[in-house]
Amino acid sequence: MQTPDYSSMYLADLKLIAKTRRIKMYYIKSKEELVNLLNMPELPQAMKVEKMTIRELRQEAKARGVPSIWGRRRGDLVNILFPENIQETTPNENNQDERKAHEHHQPEEHDPK
Repeated sequence: MQTPDYSSMYLADLKLIAKTRRIKMYYIKSKEELVNLLNMPELPQAMKVEKMTIRELRQEAKARGVPSIWGRRRGDLVNILFPENIQETTPNENNQDERKAHEHHQPEEHDPK
């Protein structure tokens, strides 16, 4: 079976193909990125994990013998099942917000001049 020449296709056609292959966020990817992804024989593991539903994650956890899967959220299951795919994209919850939006000053403290 011959693979199609994705580089000669229109971006709209590439997006339709990417959608059918369940490529996450296909609609914001450039033509070059889509061509690279579509030419891969198999999507990277991180992209597969992002598209897994909670039901699929629970089935995987059950197959691996992970205890108490029903009380866990999707993110927790992903972290347990695929620790190598965790990316530090979210800020640390323990860090305090250093902006001053939470401070309140009384109006009489401000000099109008």
